[in-house]
Amino acid sequence: MAQAITPYEFPKQRQDDVLYPEVIDPRIADVEALARWLDYAFVLPGGFRYGLGGFIDLIPGFGDIVDALLSLYIVLRAVQLGIPRVAIARMVVNVGIESAAGAFPFLGAAFDTVFKANRRNYLLLKSHLSDTHRQRVNDWVFVLAAAALAIAGVALPLLVLFEIAKHL
Repeated sequence: MAQAITPYEFPKQRQDDVLYPEVIDPRIADVEALARWLDYAFVLPGGFRYGLGGFIDLIPGFGDIVDALLSLYIVLRAVQLGIPRVAIARMVVNVGIESAAGAFPFLGAAFDTVFKANRRNYLLLKSHLSDTHRQRVNDWVFVLAAAALAIAGVALPLLVLFEIAKHL
């Protein structure tokens, strides 16, 4: 299998402290490039990495939509590559978290810069292409925990409102 090499990946260090670039599977080289540009293309002094996604989110309304659509390209590629549905659900939850947090002006852009959903989804896709069976349990735990939090986030305020309404 042919592999592509990218100089933009987080450097890996060996024992002799020589930096080596990451070897990228050519099936997901486009996904890595998109994740890199959106989440970690640039480096601040001290090593913090950021991308264009945080800047795109600064455009009110429109930026959040564009960022989410670009992020969904990674999910589309995962579907094309036949990744299990639970992993696709996990990727969609990552994009949803980033998009929901991005709805808040300025704080959403800061969250996008730190959360890096595209990087997470790229690594998830990469791990599923290399070892599918090991990742399924982690995906189920994540998706079930996200579903429980979403249900609790809706149910608890409703229960509080019903209790307040009873006492009125």
